[in-house]
Amino acid sequence: MGKAKTFRERVHEAREHVAMLSPDEARQLIDVGGVLLIDVGEEWQLRERGTIPGARNITRGELEIRADTEQERRDPALQDRQQKIMLTCGGGGKATLSASALLEMGFTDVSVIRGGCRGWQRAGYPLEPYPAPISGVYPLSDEERTAVRAGMDAARRGDFASEID
Repeated sequence: MGKAKTFRERVHEAREHVAMLSPDEARQLIDVGGVLLIDVGEEWQLRERGTIPGARNITRGELEIRADTEQERRDPALQDRQQKIMLTCGGGGKATLSASALLEMGFTDVSVIRGGCRGWQRAGYPLEPYPAPISGVYPLSDEERTAVRAGMDAARRGDFASEID
């Protein structure tokens, strides 16, 4: 057996056969529609960073089980092997490994957003809070989100003095 591979080495190898899209290319495809957009990050990661608007969360650990037509936990949205699927995560690595797995499972049109959600944001596109806001409720601004996080951090520490004054 050869040398053990690192996460980065595995991602680099997977990129050789996985379609990588720039955030701009991904945005155009999402705007046209007909794409199943999946964020493979863990739920706590999505709650922390948000996700691309319209993305479903199916974690890397669940994706292959949910895509397997013979599994009890299969997801009906993942049964068509010819559908267009676009994957993302925080930085793109887990999404790339997930895309490689889906290709091995017979999916034919799988792509990854280069740079993941961080690349999406660097390109000037917003992330939405996770879970998505209730229809008709607008997402928080960056300032409001910062204030909410500061309040949550204060609550975790038991520091309520600033709220009492």
